[in-house]
Amino acid sequence: MKRLLFISHRLPYPPDKGERTRAFRQIVSLSEQFEITVAALSHREMASRWAQELGRWADQVLVAPVGPMSLMKGAWSLLGGHSVTEGYFHSRAFRSMIMAEHADRPFDVVVGYSSSVLPYVLAVDAPVRVMDLVDADSAKWSSYAADSHRPLRWAYRREARGVGRLERQAIAECDAAVVVTPTEAEALGDAGTDVHVIANGVDTDYFSPEGVSPANLAPAALVFMGTMDYRPNVDAVCWFAKNVWPTVHQRVANASFVIVGRDPAPAAARLAQTPGVVVTDTVPDVRPYLVAAAAVVCPLQISRGIPNKVLEAMAMGKPVLASPQAVQGLDLNVGCDLLQADSPESWVAGCVQLLTERTEGDRLGRAARACVTDHYSWRRQLQPLVDLCVDLSDRALTPAGQSTVSP
Repeated sequence: MKRLLFISHRLPYPPDKGERTRAFRQIVSLSEQFEITVAALSHREMASRWAQELGRWADQVLVAPVGPMSLMKGAWSLLGGHSVTEGYFHSRAFRSMIMAEHADRPFDVVVGYSSSVLPYVLAVDAPVRVMDLVDADSAKWSSYAADSHRPLRWAYRREARGVGRLERQAIAECDAAVVVTPTEAEALGDAGTDVHVIANGVDTDYFSPEGVSPANLAPAALVFMGTMDYRPNVDAVCWFAKNVWPTVHQRVANASFVIVGRDPAPAAARLAQTPGVVVTDTVPDVRPYLVAAAAVVCPLQISRGIPNKVLEAMAMGKPVLASPQAVQGLDLNVGCDLLQADSPESWVAGCVQLLTERTEGDRLGRAARACVTDHYSWRRQLQPLVDLCVDLSDRALTPAGQSTVSP
């Protein structure tokens, strides 16, 4: 069995957050065809425990801690004309660990996850290198710059340029580059025409309403879930609380808006002072909140990639009301699989409808569950990545002039 090195900027376990979930699912899928070594930087305590758990799918897990000077290194990198990303994720110990393992037993394929690990991917002279950029992060930083004031505007613009260089280098120097949606490919400009689009999926066995006891929520609960120190999520709930929620709360007296997610930023935490708004902070399991919800809202105004929260809510059989930004890249039938809103007025109308017309909500929930079960399983979505790595490695390891096709 060929050896594959999977390099991630963060330890991809437990799969309880978007970026970790996609990376973890890739490891699970690739492990069916390759002997996997995972190399990851660790930003959290309990890294050894999580690495041991990940060993159920990986033959080996190499972990290097991110030191206390990472933020300082990121700042110096920015001032030096590079990106914070390049400085923050730079680790000589991590590179040495990877190179020592490759020297001992060379890898056939290297898969990098996120542009921040590109220097490590290119350092390994494996026959095949594949880079999953996931999102066009340079476009994300550019959008942040457009909405910010000095000095953040300057910093975000510099970060966009630096990350953009990494993205273009990955596309030019790796055997294949991957993004999560066609929209992300378009955001990369001309270089995006050379990337593969491999979308996210959802674990429809885990995210299922069967056997899940509901959380203690008001009957007319609108739920938003997501990591609440992530700027697009914070912007989304603040926008909703300001532009939509007051009218919904006025029209549906027993309604509540429940924000479920770890580490709420101050702006998100303050929303708990708003009548009818609940901010949970970290919860051990989001599924009870989804089961208890009358509907799930995803009012993202800034979005990169595919928000897993949409697919997970649909898998739980819940009606979803989402912004156009939240569903870009998903092949969904608006009005059948979920509802969409693009203005405060349409948001209010959609929320009131879902809170007062439960029969329609139940219909949408059943259609949503059927849609993700049929089309968005992780195995189905990630098979193209497995096929890509197998095909590239077969070609690279076949002697010149010899066909890979059996006679």
